Amino acid sequence: LVKWLRYDMANNSTEALEEALSAACGGAFSSSCLYPIEICKNRLQAMQKNKSQVEENLKQEEKEDEQPTTMISVAKDLYKNEGVPGFYKGFQYSAIQSATEKAIYFWGYTYIIKAWKKAFGDVGTASSVLCGCLAEWVHLPVTLPIDAVTVRIQTVKGSKANPLQILANIIRESGIKGLYSGWTAYIVLCLKPAITYGLFDTLKKLILKRNSAKRGQDVKVLTALEAFLIGAVARAVATIAVFPYTRAKVIVKSSQVQPGEKPPSIAGTVSRIVKNEGFLSLYQGCTPEVTRGVLSAAIMLAVKEKIAAKVRQMLRKQAAIGLK
Repeated sequence: LVKWLRYDMANNSTEALEEALSAACGGAFSSSCLYPIEICKNRLQAMQKNKSQVEENLKQEEKEDEQPTTMISVAKDLYKNEGVPGFYKGFQYSAIQSATEKAIYFWGYTYIIKAWKKAFGDVGTASSVLCGCLAEWVHLPVTLPIDAVTVRIQTVKGSKANPLQILANIIRESGIKGLYSGWTAYIVLCLKPAITYGLFDTLKKLILKRNSAKRGQDVKVLTALEAFLIGAVARAVATIAVFPYTRAKVIVKSSQVQPGEKPPSIAGTVSRIVKNEGFLSLYQGCTPEVTRGVLSAAIMLAVKEKIAAKVRQMLRKQAAIGLK
């Protein structure tokens, strides 16, 4: 590590490592803090009904057999069946997945931006969005298998949360490709950062223009509250825009198929939801997804900025020792 840091410092490229380590810590922390919301919203999104079930539920007399259909009812059902530990089942794997995703994303994004600047010059809004989409794809080969196991742990009731057994079950059902089920959803889901950053930039320009006119001088920086609010709005809009594919991804990953049986596709899942449950059911679990997403981004970025300074100081200290 010291030899690598020595080389890295000599080439002035520790920024990517600093971004990766601080983002990993921020991602793991925010994921752990919001995990109860995560497990409830994934269970809510994974629930499916066909038309006959919908009609039968209207006439059903035994309330204990009714499937929970709201965030609160899912939480109550989870607490009733599994107690408080149920809200944290598999949280360590989610933290690992989040830390790995954020680390690789920011690592890749830093190098992609540098490559873009070297090849094309300045980075504008559109090119920044494109680089963000490319960075989103960089972490998928590593994080999709972790996500597949985590989602299965979260959505299977009564699961003992044995990751190796679940991993073996997924491979037995669909082979290695089962670990990457739902990857096609990312053709759309990778647009989430593009929509977020694009809308954020647009709103930022409008607010800065308004503030400049109001104060009679050029204002170039948003306040912390303004940045948080427009960031929350941008993240909410982006989440809602791609949410049908988010829910379809969770359903595909939580589906258990027999060996040799063809796993459900993203497009087929979206079509089946609309046919059996109606268009609005595509947004089942959207509210907790938006809530978790906004809070997660805020916590992750806040922690990341604090840790980045410490990581930067540590890396440079270690590199300085290695250079002696």
